[in-house]
Amino acid sequence: MKILFIGPTRIGDTILSTSILNFYIKKFDQCNISVVTSSFAKDLYKFMPHLQEIIVVDKKRFGLHWLNIIKFSIFRRWDLVIDLRSSATSYFLNTKKRMIFRGNELSHKVMQFSKFIDTKEALIPEIWYSQEDADISYKKIKNNDHLIAVAPYSNWPKKDWSLNKYKNLFQNEFFKNHTIILTGISRDIINKREIEEFIKTSELEIINLFDWGNLRNMVPIFKKCRFFIGSDSGLMHLAASSGCKTVALFGPTNDLVYGPWGNHKVIKSDKDRDYGLENLSVEKVLNNIIECIR
Repeated sequence: MKILFIGPTRIGDTILSTSILNFYIKKFDQCNISVVTSSFAKDLYKFMPHLQEIIVVDKKRFGLHWLNIIKFSIFRRWDLVIDLRSSATSYFLNTKKRMIFRGNELSHKVMQFSKFIDTKEALIPEIWYSQEDADISYKKIKNNDHLIAVAPYSNWPKKDWSLNKYKNLFQNEFFKNHTIILTGISRDIINKREIEEFIKTSELEIINLFDWGNLRNMVPIFKKCRFFIGSDSGLMHLAASSGCKTVALFGPTNDLVYGPWGNHKVIKSDKDRDYGLENLSVEKVLNNIIECIR
């Protein structure tokens, strides 16, 4: 069974779409899967079972990136092509069966994927990692207990809660004796300065993993954390798929579609989505965290 999987370009969508791959890996013992993905997401597939190859195709102007896929597969024949980018390119590929995803804003992405592949099974996103990934990660956190993972930045500032509010949150007695793991990718020099100031003035122990490692490295760390808190981002989905209790802060994006998959907590802005998270109070977040982890 030869499968070509044309995956999403964004990290969050990629993580959720692993639920489809997980389904086919379990269904077909002898399948070989070729994955088309972006340079941002390629590390997520490295240790996937039945992986044949990873083809990195980043977006180019005028849709020229699709020519790379045609060039790569022109002399190949597939048993199944799964296209999550909804591209016309899939119609030019030599395959017995093709499935082209058309998304909507009416239900969660994973529910949409279940309908897309026509299954009533509960789809489960999964990130595959090696023992070496885990060993590298465990050295960073050592034997710390009561870990809290925090990812304060996303790819859109309007989705983010300010670091000052995180600082005020962690001053509460509830977080005494906890260690904060800061994670994420800094967008610019301003983010880096904010992180440095946050670490310098924090009363809690902080492990700074900003701009460190790869996405796989974070999975074993999330598994050790008491909970994760952050805005709508790829790291939020990574934490949720790792089985870490996830407290997701949502402002301008739709949590019904992009919320953490599973039994997690979504805290929404007190105002209309256009306001982002600037009006989300520390008290509301604290109360929801306590409710979530009890």
